[in-house]
Amino acid sequence: MSLDYSQKRLLSKALHTKSRGTHARRLRLYAVLTGFLSMLISLATLVIRIAK
Repeated sequence: MSLDYSQKRLLSKALHTKSRGTHARRLRLYAVLTGFLSMLISLATLVIRIAK
């Protein structure tokens, strides 16, 4: 699974943030969650196409 542009941007911003605080942690969590939801949407699309 590859990351799209917005997920790469979120991860790179979180990794290059000097503070290891809550903001960087939230950015990484948001990137992971968007990737997971993107995968679920792709899987649902695949299941719908197979069912037709």
